[in-house]
Amino acid sequence: MADIGAQTPFFYIFRERELIYDLFEAATGMRMMHNYFRIGGVAADLPHGWVDKCLDFCDYFLTRVTEYQRLITRNPIFLERVEGVGIIGGEEAINWGLSGPMLRASGIQWDLRKVDHYESYDEFDWGVQWQKEGDSLARYLVRISEMTESIKIIQQALEGIPGGPYENLEILRFDKVGDPEWNDFDYRFISKKPSPTFELSKQELYMRVEAPKGELGIFLIGD
Repeated sequence: MADIGAQTPFFYIFRERELIYDLFEAATGMRMMHNYFRIGGVAADLPHGWVDKCLDFCDYFLTRVTEYQRLITRNPIFLERVEGVGIIGGEEAINWGLSGPMLRASGIQWDLRKVDHYESYDEFDWGVQWQKEGDSLARYLVRISEMTESIKIIQQALEGIPGGPYENLEILRFDKVGDPEWNDFDYRFISKKPSPTFELSKQELYMRVEAPKGELGIFLIGD
């Protein structure tokens, strides 16, 4: 950001990052490397009051995004250095295999959350953020607008989050009862052994999701 005349908001964003880390730590016990998700559930229930704190942060963050836009979007130095620079057309973006904000900034309205209809995204009111110019400014505008749209999704998800068990008890049947390998000292503390895993049937499976920087795909091969 320093090279394009917008270093100040880069440091402002650290302020919001700390608040996000605080929410992560309250829910998972860790600021990073959370190890929170489980097959069919999560490791622990959310602490009392966490949802309200997260909603409060969402309201606060929207005001900060407005601040970022005031400092960046109408900054003449920034605009001079990004507008019309690094133009990528829609056909080029597809041929080069671009995805995510890079693709959407080139006029292609492609978001896997809309295309593949996975998880609960169809239940929320939100739109694909895109621009048609394909330059560095368009890529910035897509990303900054996705901040606001992401908050919109988060607010709807938090307001509709269901109660009930936080873990899938049925999945426990896959665990080997009494298998001491999970408690092996070399596995838990020394990392000399690979993690115990489930045995997959002989088949192949590819799944993809819309990650912050584009398409994230996982290809599993069972043997």
